[in-house]
Amino acid sequence: MRAATNQNDRRGRRIVITGASGFIGLHLCRALLDAGDDVHAMCRSQPRISDAHLSWHKVDLTNLEATRSAFWGLDADQVFHLCSYAQGERELGLISPTFRSELQATINVLTTAMETNCKRLITAGSLEEPASDEAASSPYAAAKAASRIYARMFHRLYRFPIVMTRIFMVYGPGQPIKKLIPHSISTMLRDETLRIGSPERKVDWIYVDDLVRGLLAVASTPGLEGKSVDLGSGKLVKIREVVETIQSIICPRAHVEFAESPKRAFEQVRTADQSATYALTRWSPEVALDAGLRRTVDFFSRPA
Repeated sequence: MRAATNQNDRRGRRIVITGASGFIGLHLCRALLDAGDDVHAMCRSQPRISDAHLSWHKVDLTNLEATRSAFWGLDADQVFHLCSYAQGERELGLISPTFRSELQATINVLTTAMETNCKRLITAGSLEEPASDEAASSPYAAAKAASRIYARMFHRLYRFPIVMTRIFMVYGPGQPIKKLIPHSISTMLRDETLRIGSPERKVDWIYVDDLVRGLLAVASTPGLEGKSVDLGSGKLVKIREVVETIQSIICPRAHVEFAESPKRAFEQVRTADQSATYALTRWSPEVALDAGLRRTVDFFSRPA
């Protein structure tokens, strides 16, 4: 994985990553370690990497005192708040756990990072977040929108240096197998029938290495405090096209069944404002979708 473009400016900094054992978090950890940074990984489970410059902190971020204890004495230069409860379902029962794991955790991290004089905090928003005049489409979307409101308040009221990101549909090596792309790849590799619902849904896909470069660009670009930055490709591609590309890479004769399943209520179709992001950060994606899918297929094709 490529390190940040301005890595010499960041070398040796102390970085905190929440949600570090997740898909994005692990890739970001590796990039920061490659750049020579002192990385403190906060998560519920230990990251699957080890390095002399990686410190692991097992912490429940929904508990304010536990969060304070984990942050105490770190004096972080930057905090990447990636911890998330990414459940897009609409069930009523998700409201309370999403509130605690998403919003409460974010408030605790904002509070503690400010108390410990963090120099910049980067939050990870979602394409699911509603626009200011829209109702949220799920408990997750509502919690993400509320987290953004709190982040803006911390910046405006307390002058805390926060940069907000809106992350689009990430994919790549190491993604959990339940997600669409790794599920499609693994099913085809097993020579089993792949069944895909909502094939006509359009999504803005971003390869994980590009996303990490984007996060590092956001972290290193001066003057972004209080701003929101989209991290996506700026292009919409149907799920059907993605699956058919995977099929062409693995086996054109792989058995795929497309069935239009009922749409989830208020399904979001958004694309990143890539031109605005480039104007702010000079970052743009480098990995085309077909190339990213080939790399992902190569990863999942390796022996376990």
